[in-house]
Amino acid sequence: MDPKNDHERAIAQAVDKKFLEDPGNRHHAIIRDVAESLDFVMSVSDSQFLVSYVHWRRAHSAGASNPT
Repeated sequence: MDPKNDHERAIAQAVDKKFLEDPGNRHHAIIRDVAESLDFVMSVSDSQFLVSYVHWRRAHSAGASNPT
């Protein structure tokens, strides 16, 4: 899942970091923590990307990739 812009890259990096810190963390906790950690207000498409990326990362959790 490739981020398409700077906001998506920031979201993906934050999600990847959370998965590395605690791979057993629950979806809603990761989404909440990432949303609170960002230094920008997410748009609807940013929010949708966050949820989709968390689900994708969980399915591909062999290791966090570098999304840049």
